[in-house]
Amino acid sequence: MKQNKILSVLTVPALLLITGIIASLTISKRWSFEISSYVIFLFTAIYILTFEQIIPLKTDWKTKKSNLWSDIKHFIFSAALFDALGKTVSLSFVLYLQQNLFIASEIWDDVPLILTFVVANIIGEFLPYFYHRISHIGNRNSILSLLLWKIHSIHHLPTSLNWFKTNWIHPINIFLNTVFKMIPLLLLGFNEDMIFLVGVAHVVIAYISHANIKTNTGFLDYLIVTPQVHHFHHSKLLHEAKNYGNIIPYWDLVFGTYYNRKGEVDDVGVIENHMVYPKKENYIRQLLFPFKRVFKECCQVK
Repeated sequence: MKQNKILSVLTVPALLLITGIIASLTISKRWSFEISSYVIFLFTAIYILTFEQIIPLKTDWKTKKSNLWSDIKHFIFSAALFDALGKTVSLSFVLYLQQNLFIASEIWDDVPLILTFVVANIIGEFLPYFYHRISHIGNRNSILSLLLWKIHSIHHLPTSLNWFKTNWIHPINIFLNTVFKMIPLLLLGFNEDMIFLVGVAHVVIAYISHANIKTNTGFLDYLIVTPQVHHFHHSKLLHEAKNYGNIIPYWDLVFGTYYNRKGEVDDVGVIENHMVYPKKENYIRQLLFPFKRVFKECCQVK
């Protein structure tokens, strides 16, 4: 249908435009960062859930009753009780650190806001990119490598992708992503406005990149991590499972780990014969999985 084709082109840019306008107004009008963040995150969730019903990429990726409880547990526990609220609290804490423990540098005052925003995102993605890439090695001869993969593998357990699957992530994974992204920005003197903008962009793009929405994003695939790009990261085919950037593909393009092609990903999830993973329904075992038999499994031959 022509209407669906138009929606597939406009859905992602429209979300970025709307949330960007709200974030910009928040800074110019000096609205509460916390309230605006919560509104943006909640709006983004509702927006994506709506379009997943209107133009789903795959009908079999829609949340089913049999998987709903597992999704809800990740939604609740991995995101601090309520997802939008949890992310708002996390961003608020980072802003508190910036205001009380770090000094904003005057260097960035003379740089146009949009350029500062681009630079901040590129810098903020550097350490998370390498942490993400190293986490995928899963080398049994290295305790650290095996531990990092077992932490991150929880995010790859789902065999379908949709908005709920954004929250399928181990709390340690969330913590390390946040630390590696925000600490360099704080140390380099980015002010609270920029921390707010980067934090909002991170959540909005992370949400949309996992969405089960049929999109036609074109050149945006080279600017942000779109659903088209990130779905391949979850592929069971190792030559497709690249794209380690969380928000922008910049470092993937620089270091040659960017992957894209026409069409959609076929199968997503973990390769079962690599190790015995916890069942998708057992959230407690997923939390404990990284620490179970790491030393025993390390140094064994695959």
